[in-house]
Amino acid sequence: MSCNMQISKSDYMLSRKHPAWLWVEKNDPSKIPPIDDATQATFDAGHAFEPYVESQFAGGVTLGFADADEYASLPRRTQQALDAGAEVLFQSRFEWKEFTCMPDIVKVIGDRAVHLYEIKSNTRVKPEHLEDLAFQKVVLEGNGYDVQQVSVVHVNNQYVRHGEIDPKELAVFADVTNEVSDIARSTPGYMQAALSGATQLTMPDPNPNLARFGSKPEWMRVYNNIFPPEPKVWPEGIAPEINKAEIKRFLDELQYPLYFFDYETMQGVVPYFDGQRPYRQVPFQYSLHIIREPGGGVEHTEYLHGDTSNPAPMLVEQLVKDMGDSGSIIAWNMRFEKSVNEELGRMYPEFAERIAAINQRVVDLMIPFKSKWYDDPRFEGSASIKKVLPVMCPELSYQDLGIHDGNSAQRLWMEAVLTGARPDEKEQILADLTEYCKMDTWAMVRIWQELTKL
Repeated sequence: MSCNMQISKSDYMLSRKHPAWLWVEKNDPSKIPPIDDATQATFDAGHAFEPYVESQFAGGVTLGFADADEYASLPRRTQQALDAGAEVLFQSRFEWKEFTCMPDIVKVIGDRAVHLYEIKSNTRVKPEHLEDLAFQKVVLEGNGYDVQQVSVVHVNNQYVRHGEIDPKELAVFADVTNEVSDIARSTPGYMQAALSGATQLTMPDPNPNLARFGSKPEWMRVYNNIFPPEPKVWPEGIAPEINKAEIKRFLDELQYPLYFFDYETMQGVVPYFDGQRPYRQVPFQYSLHIIREPGGGVEHTEYLHGDTSNPAPMLVEQLVKDMGDSGSIIAWNMRFEKSVNEELGRMYPEFAERIAAINQRVVDLMIPFKSKWYDDPRFEGSASIKKVLPVMCPELSYQDLGIHDGNSAQRLWMEAVLTGARPDEKEQILADLTEYCKMDTWAMVRIWQELTKL
């Protein structure tokens, strides 16, 4: 391990999330899981938001880097830009002792006086943003700058797109100068602790309970790579605990026709379509399995949008036709489907009344499992359909499908249809999406069938 290790802002934040995280990153990086679809989507969202913030700073000089050599030269290029009189820098880089940071935006307001801006694709200021900025403030002050104002620039989740994006309406500038100044008083000590922890011979205490800023689930992915859990071996004869009376009451309240319903949706920090708000889910696909009467067969219908136009208008028109005027609409974790419907009703007031009526009919098939009326140890305490299905209907598996989860479905549809990033794969992706969404509703049918056998 090198004593000349340099600690970047992202390194520092790893150490603040968990004291062992940075050590693993520096000393045993193979234990760090690859970036998953959800995390990559967050990164992509941030990159999409940045130009709308930067556009509000006249005369900004963009620095940044494309490779290791450009990264190494970035502090020198930063100083050259400042010496040449640049008043606004995007993606500059400063070094102080063993620490370095790349502020999103630095605005020079006087001799050695600056304003510091951090762009975040969240919809509010979070505690970790303040820690991030406190690190940057310390590094800049170590270079002799007076950081007079500090701001987090985040997304305005109430912004509604109408025509071209309005950068001033999309972004919120939150002044966090006082909060960051308070944190910065203790930051140098934490910086030294990060450096010491990263360079020590053995890993700091990896106890998951030491994780901060809500990062425990993410740290657990690292932790399980370091200490692989023992494979679950369930004893023979393991059986669920079943409250047949409550399950019967739940099933008896369902009204035919039964509509087993699931959405696939897209979102963006920058709204793609008129009427859309940041991070609001817009459906591009749904699947419906329908049982019209007791003992009746199972029908299937669906909608999948295949071009770059806004999918919502055509989808909602088809949806209200397919749903009819009566019968229970069965979803899993219904809060999601209902919230998507509410957003459709807001975007298209002419359908609002019918959408509200549809929402009145929605029933959550997760309830018997969440309420522990059907509880199997093999669910591992979860009521997720991905945990329930393999136990109740082991003949069904998502692993055989081309798409296995909703995050992948969203990303692949956007790349195949909206952005055109996968032109040669579009038809296969659409076929995979059809099978994935169909599996979600067929899984509910099969679980309902198993419950009715009780």
